[in-house]
Amino acid sequence: MRKSFPRKKFTLSLAIIFLMIGTAARTQVVPSFFNTHKWRFSDPKQFGFTVLDVHFYDNNLGIAVGGNGGIARTTDGGTKWEYGPFTFISPAGVQTTGNFSDVHAASSTVAYAVGSNGMMAKTTDAGRNWSFVRTPLYSQSKNINA
Repeated sequence: MRKSFPRKKFTLSLAIIFLMIGTAARTQVVPSFFNTHKWRFSDPKQFGFTVLDVHFYDNNLGIAVGGNGGIARTTDGGTKWEYGPFTFISPAGVQTTGNFSDVHAASSTVAYAVGSNGMMAKTTDAGRNWSFVRTPLYSQSKNINA
């Protein structure tokens, strides 16, 4: 003998499901709240180069890279920046700058930046000094994007 599902429970379950679907359909997605009252305009070319990537290791240490070999660093969350161009010797033997496309801080002292013509730079002192890293793409002058 088979037990039949009680009709009253089935009707109640069905009503609850439709109620839940109807409520979900009317639910609006509310955007996250961003507190912007302390935001202020910052000149995007204040370094003398176009910034293409920024990476903050923590709330204070940040590194920005971009066009014309530009590298900038901050140790106070972006209030003040130190910056300058990074130059290297091209495969043709000419001192040149490239365009950095990506930067990543691996630790509080070590960071890498990469870009055009196989250019890779590394810092071991939180961005104060940078050294050239020879990559397999350097001799072919291939871009490194990330």
